[in-house]
Amino acid sequence: MSPREVGLAALTNVRATANGWEATGPEPWLRCYAPPSAGRWVRIEFASGLSDPLTRPVLRFVGRHHVYDELLPAAMLGRAIWMGRLPEEVREIWISPTLAEGSFAFRIERWDVMSGPRAVTHFGSDGASRGLKYMWGRLRGLEQFARLQARRALGATPLEEYEAWRQARGRAFEPAFDRPGGATAPLRFHILAPDGEAAETLKPTLDSQTWPHWTLGLAGERGGADDEDYVLKLDKGDRLEPHALVALAEAVSRRPGLDAIYADEDAYHPASGRRHAPRLKPDWSPLFSLSGYAGKPLALRGATFKAGGFDATSTQVAHVRRVLVSRQAPPPAPPPPPAAAVARREASIIVPTRDRLDLLAPCLDSLSRYDSGADVQLIVLDNGSAQADVIAYLERLAQRPNVEVVRRPGPFNFSALANAGARVARAPFLLFLNDDTEAIGPGWLGRMLEFAAKPEVGAVGAKLTYPDGRLQHGGVVLGLDGFAGHAQRLLDANDAGYLGELVWPREVSAVTGACLAVEARKFFAVGGFDEARLPIEYNDIDLCLRLAERGYACVFEPRARLMHRESASRGANPWLDSRYASEHNYFRERWARRLRDDPYFHPALSLDALEIALG
Repeated sequence: MSPREVGLAALTNVRATANGWEATGPEPWLRCYAPPSAGRWVRIEFASGLSDPLTRPVLRFVGRHHVYDELLPAAMLGRAIWMGRLPEEVREIWISPTLAEGSFAFRIERWDVMSGPRAVTHFGSDGASRGLKYMWGRLRGLEQFARLQARRALGATPLEEYEAWRQARGRAFEPAFDRPGGATAPLRFHILAPDGEAAETLKPTLDSQTWPHWTLGLAGERGGADDEDYVLKLDKGDRLEPHALVALAEAVSRRPGLDAIYADEDAYHPASGRRHAPRLKPDWSPLFSLSGYAGKPLALRGATFKAGGFDATSTQVAHVRRVLVSRQAPPPAPPPPPAAAVARREASIIVPTRDRLDLLAPCLDSLSRYDSGADVQLIVLDNGSAQADVIAYLERLAQRPNVEVVRRPGPFNFSALANAGARVARAPFLLFLNDDTEAIGPGWLGRMLEFAAKPEVGAVGAKLTYPDGRLQHGGVVLGLDGFAGHAQRLLDANDAGYLGELVWPREVSAVTGACLAVEARKFFAVGGFDEARLPIEYNDIDLCLRLAERGYACVFEPRARLMHRESASRGANPWLDSRYASEHNYFRERWARRLRDDPYFHPALSLDALEIALG
């Protein structure tokens, strides 16, 4: 074995087959026989099957006393690259390439061990700053902080560098490797062109397909597709990847009877052929589908096509997480959704606080200044305020109608405070609100409750901005920085965001507890916030995920906007503080599978950047 070759052997939930591997249970693990790398920087190239379900592999370092997992980028184009420093005490290296059971293809093509100075040359434009922070963290024993600096420097490629990123990660379709199981049903695709000229331009891209079962027709023609065929509309100049129809057919073989299948796309410059503007889409989001984000390619089952399309709430829709079509120009950004009247409802607003009159007073004043669009009961939870002016303010506050002040002294436990407020709430809906937030306009709560009232919806979050007008919260992404966080943070508040995600209501995996609405009966059905295991950190994300386990979707409503002085009431984010290690460890272990695969954040996107970037 040369230093650049890595052997793999079945470990758990997997067995070797003639053409690859078969996962016999969820989350299969392979053991890596890599060159000696403990404490060294490595650059790894690995490949996965182009027709396999795409997910992020997990690289596991097993040491004498600790196990450390690293989420890797997904090999969307067939190959992916990861760089990082291995722990000093690593004794074994495992890798889990997929979450799904069944056949899959995977190999590690290169494992290059590098010196520290060579690794730093890959840190990019801010390499010096990140490198100094990395060294400072290591010298101070702040390994988590140091790893974060390395990931931020090495784990993100700007979208503008898509062509070079693509060139380094793309590979040709290999039938034996890329279809280890292989769909055997002769599924047929009926391709529709807008006119005869377009049909002629599409012929070369169709002739290159590795899936031979297709026919070509013109839009508007009657017939041509049976009910079980899939109809795919293309425009003049659209270019399908050679494995595009194979990938779509494999999706149907895994979920027979799909109404629709969509995939990712990019654009190309007609003169140079250079690829740009990748549209790496979330999995099916019925709310967000109203923006048209599914785009192309979109294949409809024949019966669905003949019926005129499908209902946005249909569950028989699959996303193939790969760029399968390149268009002459990217589609225009969708306009924001129109405003609509909402019904007025009743809600209890629950605000924890302690000795921060400078925050609490502006927060509550803003609630009085703007009509929230709901009839509210205000519950202020005082966590042991001792300042005389705060106590006097709370006493005056308690005299107001429909306001209740609940005294809950003791060590700060957000979950316990929020649960206590929920227990005295009288309204059918709950709104958990930080004392460092302020309403900046009318109607925000009414819009949130419009979604919270839907039987299929659990938690609802708002668009939150910093005082300087930049975005603080636009929905939570699982796995960001190893746990969960806010992607697209620091954009201008009016920016539409990637694919229009910051202006359209959409399903997300979680929202922040700084402003979270939920129907009371759903909240109590899952036991409220976890005050025993998550008193301070990640309790809001945990609540959203437990609601999701009961089948309730989590919704981000960007038309509900507030200002948030993030963490002003208790200082900066203490993610690297050892006081919260037990909460971090519990959260990561409890939700490991969800952190690995956020369905609303493409697995080829970076988890190591605030902006949308390539992994």
